[in-house]
Amino acid sequence: MAIIRDPSLLGLRAFEAAARRLSFTIAARELHVSQAAISRHIRALEINVGRPLFRRIHGRVELTQCGERFANELSKAFGQIRRSIEVVRGSAVSRLRISVEQAFAAHWLVPRLGGFSRKHPDIEVVLDSSDELRVLGEEADVAIRFLTKSARRPRGRTQKLFTLSGFPCVAKRRFDRHECMKDSWVLSRPVLHDDDGSNWRRWFDEAGLDGYGRLKHVHFNDYSLVLRAALSGQGVALCAPVYMGSQIRSGKLIRVGRTGFTFGDYWLLQTNHRGTAKARGAFLGWFDDEAKTLRASGGVQ
Repeated sequence: MAIIRDPSLLGLRAFEAAARRLSFTIAARELHVSQAAISRHIRALEINVGRPLFRRIHGRVELTQCGERFANELSKAFGQIRRSIEVVRGSAVSRLRISVEQAFAAHWLVPRLGGFSRKHPDIEVVLDSSDELRVLGEEADVAIRFLTKSARRPRGRTQKLFTLSGFPCVAKRRFDRHECMKDSWVLSRPVLHDDDGSNWRRWFDEAGLDGYGRLKHVHFNDYSLVLRAALSGQGVALCAPVYMGSQIRSGKLIRVGRTGFTFGDYWLLQTNHRGTAKARGAFLGWFDDEAKTLRASGGVQ
C-alpha cells in the first residue's frame, strides 16, 4: 500500500500566503522566494491532497471551493501557532500586529510610532500597511480603518478615533493666497481624486457650485499619490490638515476657497484575544493622547 506523506510546511505556507493575497507574485514577495517556487509548492500540494486548490483564469487566480475551505483552516492553524510562540516567549516582549491603510500609515502613524516604541520598549510592533482588511485575531490584533459618513458603523470591539476634515488645496507656486480665496477658483484647475469623484461632488454641493462635469479630472488609486500630485502643482486636492499640516503651515500648499469638507471617520477595531490585551491597551492609550494633541491644535475633530 502506498504511503501518503504529509505535505511540507513550506508548501502549506506558500498556499496560505497565495490564498490570502490571491496572487502568486505577492505571496512570493511576502515569503522572499520566487514566483516559480510558489507555483511548484502549490502544484505539489494539489497533487498531495488530490484536488485543485486554485483556478487559473487569464493571468489571475481564484480559489476553488475546496481551496477556500482549506485556506480558512490553515489561517486558523497558523494563527494558533503564532499564539503558541508568543506564550513560549513569555511576557518579556509582546507583539502587536497593527493593520492600517497606507495613507494613514505614511502621513500620520509612522512619523509618530517611534514615540510609542520609546514609551513601550517591551512591545514589538508589526505594522501591515495595506487597504485590505485583515482577519482580526488571526492576521491582526488591531486595525485602523476609514469609513465615510454614510457607511455603517463597524461591528465588534470598535472605537471611533476621530473625524477627518479638510478643504481644497493647491501648490503655492504661481498663485497668491488672495487669488484662491473664492470657492469658484477651483473651476480654473484640474481636480485630483483617489475615489470615484464622490468627495469632490459632495464638496461642490456644500459650496453651492456648478461646473463639476466640465472640469479636467485626474484619478489616482491612493490618497498619498493625490497629495504628491498636489504638491507638484498638478491640480487641486481635498487636503486634510492631519496629513498635510506642515505643508499648509509652511505655505507649500495654500487653501482654496472658504468651504470646508468632512471626509469621514477613523475607527479602531480590535480582537478579543486575551494574550494581546495589555499591548492593545497600551497602544490605544498612546493613540488617544496623540489624538488629543491633534484636536487641541485643530488638526482633527
